[in-house]
Amino acid sequence: MKTTFTLISILTLSLLGMDAKAAFSKLHLNLFNDGNFVVVVDGMRYQNVSGQLRVPNLRAGTHHIKVVEVFGRQNYGRRGGRVSGREVLYNGSINIPYRSAVFAHLTNDYRIRISNVQQLQAPRQRVRHHPRRRGPVMNNGVRRGNQYGLTLRLMENTAFDNRKLQIAKNYVRGNRVTSAQVAGLMNTMAFDRNKLELAQFAYRFTIDKNNYFLVNRSFTFDSSVRRLNRFLSGQTVPNHRRR
Repeated sequence: MKTTFTLISILTLSLLGMDAKAAFSKLHLNLFNDGNFVVVVDGMRYQNVSGQLRVPNLRAGTHHIKVVEVFGRQNYGRRGGRVSGREVLYNGSINIPYRSAVFAHLTNDYRIRISNVQQLQAPRQRVRHHPRRRGPVMNNGVRRGNQYGLTLRLMENTAFDNRKLQIAKNYVRGNRVTSAQVAGLMNTMAFDRNKLELAQFAYRFTIDKNNYFLVNRSFTFDSSVRRLNRFLSGQTVPNHRRR
């Protein structure tokens, strides 16, 4: 009996681990081919990087990146002037969407630019029955009574952004949502244009509009944040001034 329980526990943890791993994103960072770099991502150091660095298993959100070029001897750095040993080319952050492959590169003016975002294939959803609960429970532990959780999982397991946007709008239209919930729905999308459309649509259904700045962290590009801010500024203009 003990052996059977242990085996079930191992299988359950393995399945949960597979689902969690499938929810991660990946970063492909292109650097100059003629250099030797040390790249630090969220405190994790990658030594002797040349050409391209691939970073797997990244969670959605903002990640800190530092790019340092290392010289074998005293030399002239890319920024000009004599350097000794190493030179910091970039020290900043990048936003990684949910379950996506992000392709970025270090530009000649030492900025990181995102050139492409590809959504990774969603894992097949399994349904199991818990002996002590009524109704089926999803593998991720969300009960069917949790409408927001179900909507979130449905979007995560939908392949195309346009379809995700429809699902999110249908949910928001029929429910009162918080700013954090809107940000969570946006994080399942790969492209900023769809995130922006959802953020603009959901604003009037949000019960804590004073916290709507939380959705800004779900965007990949700063330009999307600026466009949303312009939209929100128009929403706060008094009615008599809009005429």
